[in-house]
Amino acid sequence: MSKLPKNPANRVNGLARFLLASAALAGVCVAIILVWFSVWRWQLRQSIHAKVAAIKAAGLPFDWQSLAQWPAPVPNDENAAFIYTNSIAHLKGTDFSPYAHDISIRSISGIDDVLYFHEPISAKLREQFELALATNAVALEIIDQVTNASESRYPIDYLDGPSAHLPHLSGLKTLAQLLACHAILKVEASNAPVASADVLSELNLSRSLDNEPMLMSQLTSAGILSRSCRTLERILGRLVLPDERLSQLESQFTAVEATNRFLIGLIGERATYNEFIRLAQDDPKKMIEIANENSPADDQSELPRNPGAGWKFLGFFDRDRDFYLNAMATNIDLMREGPPASFVLASENEQFSKEARHRLEVVSAMLLPMMSAIPKRDANDRAELRDAITAIAVERWRSKHQGALPDSLTALAPAFLTAIPADPYDGKPLRYKRLAKGYTIYSIGPNLRDDGG
Repeated sequence: MSKLPKNPANRVNGLARFLLASAALAGVCVAIILVWFSVWRWQLRQSIHAKVAAIKAAGLPFDWQSLAQWPAPVPNDENAAFIYTNSIAHLKGTDFSPYAHDISIRSISGIDDVLYFHEPISAKLREQFELALATNAVALEIIDQVTNASESRYPIDYLDGPSAHLPHLSGLKTLAQLLACHAILKVEASNAPVASADVLSELNLSRSLDNEPMLMSQLTSAGILSRSCRTLERILGRLVLPDERLSQLESQFTAVEATNRFLIGLIGERATYNEFIRLAQDDPKKMIEIANENSPADDQSELPRNPGAGWKFLGFFDRDRDFYLNAMATNIDLMREGPPASFVLASENEQFSKEARHRLEVVSAMLLPMMSAIPKRDANDRAELRDAITAIAVERWRSKHQGALPDSLTALAPAFLTAIPADPYDGKPLRYKRLAKGYTIYSIGPNLRDDGG
């Protein structure tokens, strides 16, 4: 008996059942993926909320509005920033450069050569310095109103986020240069009281930025402090200061060294970009408008037409924000420890930067690499300040011992130093060496080798 051919309808029904089962299975898989994704998005949002809540609970800024109120506002009638901005408004540019005719006062040539390399001041340089000082005599007279007790907070529109304008920073750098010029000339004239007063004014300039939670502001402050240390070194190498002035200098240098300025800068940086990345997720149009404010026309990003709910649901920048907050929490905790413990920050941050690139955390990958240099800059600045504090103590000891030098720094404690300052690079006491003429106090530096200063 021959087989009957199969019913074509049975084949169709079988295929339909297969397709229906496949569709059902695909639907279940899609549902599982959607449920998983929704749970992941909810957990991601909860993670961000928890991190921001912890920042708030610590009394720290978390967005641009809270940044404007932290560490604390300063009443207008007590705000030294208005004195400095008035002084800056009176600055006048002219040509101080022997190499070009378009260099303004903001880059007075020759100061750093004189201070950093102990170069003698030439007749040409003296003429340039005198011209700079004469041109800006009014600006320098104005800052004499600032006292060591003055508080300061510069008028900044923090709601501009990363595009906030900081025009006062270049003006403060210029004032610091002018003070260094003045001090150098007064050293040449053996006028110790005025030269040392210029150093105190430089310290006041730097301290006017203490309450400014912007990393760029703190980098500017550190640059002014570095020049003030070099100015003091030139003074102490050439002139004898009375004990009262030395004590005053020691007190002020100790105060600025105790300020963890880069911790303040990192806390402000976190608040700035936490809000910026939030906007990238929740309001990309506004974020791009802010990002374009300081960009040239040919380098501006295009505004998205309508990202819609789908953009927010995907949570690409929420993921970036959560990663950034986690990385910055680690950086801030390590910076709070100070050197040499904070050196771990560099390696930790390099790891975060690699991970951000691997995970395609776009904003974090752009921002985190610059953090690696901060602990090294902090250590260098602290080394200079501690050298200065110790040198002042040596000079005070010297004035009490008929010009003789101590055999070691231990002779300074406890009468002139409560303890020998630690080298920020290895935590050991700063090095001291008597020379045929004078002495040197030094840190081993980033290479961690004692090369004799």
